[in-house]
Amino acid sequence: MLGITKDVALRVARYYALAFILLSPLPLAGDYITHLAIMIMLYSITAASLDILVGYTGRLSLGHAAFYAVGAYTSTLLSMNAGVNPWIGILVGGILASLFGLVLGIPSLKLRGPYLAISTLGFGVIVQLMLINLDWLTRGPIGIPGIPPLPGGPLDLRSKSSFYYIALLLTLVIVYALHMISRSRIGKILMSIREDEDAALSVGVNVPLFKVLAFIISTFFAGLAGGLYAHYIRYISPAMSALSESINILSMTIIGGFGTLVGPLMGAALLTILQEILRPYLEYRYLIYGALIVIVMKFFPSGIYGLVQSLLRRMRG
Repeated sequence: MLGITKDVALRVARYYALAFILLSPLPLAGDYITHLAIMIMLYSITAASLDILVGYTGRLSLGHAAFYAVGAYTSTLLSMNAGVNPWIGILVGGILASLFGLVLGIPSLKLRGPYLAISTLGFGVIVQLMLINLDWLTRGPIGIPGIPPLPGGPLDLRSKSSFYYIALLLTLVIVYALHMISRSRIGKILMSIREDEDAALSVGVNVPLFKVLAFIISTFFAGLAGGLYAHYIRYISPAMSALSESINILSMTIIGGFGTLVGPLMGAALLTILQEILRPYLEYRYLIYGALIVIVMKFFPSGIYGLVQSLLRRMRG
């Protein structure tokens, strides 16, 4: 299993099972809290997928929301125009997003620093322009309403409480998969590329192959999250792929603590809740996000997760 022992996999699985049990009663708190929890989970998947690229490989992406949108639109169009089961549509959306990741990843192999970030930014702009201008397919700027809900057999997944449990299960499974990848030989190689790409090359690591692999893994899970979002909200628009959304996801990863996988989950929870609190002042949202990033990078560069770990170590003496 990617160089991971069975004992480690079982121990981590027990933590995720415990998290499922602890979070299961949340729908009892009401529809608003349940909706907020679902949005945190969807953002957690997206931020964790970006962490594979940014945190483990050191490749800055400013277009991650575009892959999220590719997954959402693919699943939506397949289910509404071709009658494809939405569960299959979500999987196809993830695969198509990863193919876009492959297409973007190969020509970006020789790019470093701001040049790679600019190329991902350009990709995000291209995707958004396509979604706006291919109105015969995507309905242009007005977006697509009336997306069918996920089929759930005896469960009515149009209800927030039912969708919550499916989203919780899928989030834990996907984050578990990303966690195991990050702890595997692949994860260690990605980290070696992040720390010193030339040193990794000198010891025989196939750096181009693993860079592209990181793009594929990261964008596949972003596509899955986009498909889940589409069938939960049941409305999508080109705004999903906007630069502001990519910055939102990147902020979650940085503020939570990139390269930790748990950190982006904390960042997703913090910024999703903060977004709700700031709803009357949305025009100031990115100003506050920017201030938070500056504070995090200045005083605790390992993010909220690193800060929590440091506090716990001090408490233990």
